[in-house]
Amino acid sequence: MKKLEDHITAFLRNLRERHMSPATIRAYSIDLDEFCRFMNRKPVKISEIDRTIIRSYLTTLKSRALKSASFLRKISSLRSFFKYLMRTEEITQNPCLTLGTPRREAKIPNFLTPKELEHLIQELCTSKKPEMVARNRAWIELVYSSGIRVSESSQLDVGNVDFWNKTITVIGKGNKERIVPIGTPGIRALRDYLKLKGNDLSSQASLKQPIFTNLKERKRLSPRALHRMVAEAATKAGIQRTISPHVIRHTFATHLLDAGCDLRSVQEMLGHKNLSTTQIYAHVTGERLKKAYGKSHPRS
Repeated sequence: MKKLEDHITAFLRNLRERHMSPATIRAYSIDLDEFCRFMNRKPVKISEIDRTIIRSYLTTLKSRALKSASFLRKISSLRSFFKYLMRTEEITQNPCLTLGTPRREAKIPNFLTPKELEHLIQELCTSKKPEMVARNRAWIELVYSSGIRVSESSQLDVGNVDFWNKTITVIGKGNKERIVPIGTPGIRALRDYLKLKGNDLSSQASLKQPIFTNLKERKRLSPRALHRMVAEAATKAGIQRTISPHVIRHTFATHLLDAGCDLRSVQEMLGHKNLSTTQIYAHVTGERLKKAYGKSHPRS
């Protein structure tokens, strides 16, 4: 008889086979390991885990005063796990099926003003090494121009860029492919960087090479390295809050909506599954409209 740990291992393996993002798999692993430790106190068969046991586990989580986002993620991990067990016919009833969930806190996303963005770009491009300057400029121009995730930018190969049509092909969450437009500054910066790095765009071998690499070993830049690069530049730029690559993605979406782009188009470019995820950016522009109304309308 399989232990709960074995089922979790099989579930995580299935996620890898489906090309789920490493961050998602890591989160599921942490959440399910915690659930496994809870279940080890009163071991039962996998088929005997019912709604009462799940609710008991969630009660222990609530006692720790977790943030709403963390609590929701743990529920999501359980739901995905038991859905997998249903699909593989390990169980006949899903104990998470009728679970209620708390409302997610609507946080206004952190984003950069155009002036802050310029300062950040300047700091990223202050190195004495021409290739590093070209690489950093190409990276931030690309991410700000397209709104792609840091993990997606890390995985880009030269062949993912269509210089003629000014687009990139991105493999997002759930191994889903999407085509995203890039502005002229982004395309120009990418072309300059690849030329300086010695990539031959007419070579088939070159098309399979990673775009963003370190200078010495030509290894692909990891999301962690990109996080560190942005955080250090933001500090030097005098930006008095935490700035990550994801903030540049927020900035992309916010600036598009401020300029009148429709929400559906922004959703498609960001690769959001649900429009509700994209709507948080509408709250930002909505707040700005309220302030503008309050300052301008005589009967506000």
